Amino acid sequence: MGQNGPKVVKGKLELKQLSNDSAFAWFYTGVNKYDVNANMVNYIKTNKDKIKLVALVNTADEASRKLLPAFYKVMILASVPEENIQMYGVDGSGDTGNPAADGYKVKKYPTILVLQDGKEEGRISGGAKESVEQDIAQILMKMNAKKKSE
Repeated sequence: MGQNGPKVVKGKLELKQLSNDSAFAWFYTGVNKYDVNANMVNYIKTNKDKIKLVALVNTADEASRKLLPAFYKVMILASVPEENIQMYGVDGSGDTGNPAADGYKVKKYPTILVLQDGKEEGRISGGAKESVEQDIAQILMKMNAKKKSE
């Protein structure tokens, strides 16, 4: 905890930043505690090269603190290449300080965007409906069904 409550990071976030800073002990704990649905993770794994993911989170926000470790554990287990994941911290006003990230018009945090060829295919907004891996897998299934019908 900082002097004014939990630490807020604005701008591009790196995994090692979250892993190595004691202010983010919740991240490490959350990753270790999260139980994944292996079937959904495997589905993401088979599609991992088709997508890019963008996560916009507020590191002081409870919902972000729950979603972010789960998201990262899923990404690691699904072997999604780190360069296919971008993560941005937002402050209390929803500002990342990054024009590209601010361009996603996100209203609720945390939000995870699933992109293919630079186009948004779906998003998890304000927290997972089922689970991170299930929500992402459902976006991928819709995306794949759409591609087949085109």
